Amino acid sequence: MQKSALLPVIGLTALLAGCHVLYRPTVQQGNVITASMIQNLHLGMTKDEVTYTLGPPAIRDPFHHDRWDYYYLLKRNYKPLITEHFTLYFKQDRLVRIVGVPRPTPRQIYRRKGG
Repeated sequence: MQKSALLPVIGLTALLAGCHVLYRPTVQQGNVITASMIQNLHLGMTKDEVTYTLGPPAIRDPFHHDRWDYYYLLKRNYKPLITEHFTLYFKQDRLVRIVGVPRPTPRQIYRRKGG
């Protein structure tokens, strides 16, 4: 390969390699659980009512049918801003226990961080 043909290839490679430095996407995964959603949640609800209130759980363990795990992860610039885990326990298709407290919504975090 001639030197004149090699130079544009090297330049294009360097340009594309630097793209990740300029743009770092915000990554949001899982279920957003807000305080208003929690206010509508109460013990004794059926699984269908919980699904209507919170949406389907992020994880349904095939070995624990009466445990639903809601996860939420928000990353900005490859750094986690929010990591949340919220668990619901059922007995005979009724909500009997709630573990975890919802944190601020992503919009509240962005306002606080100046984003």
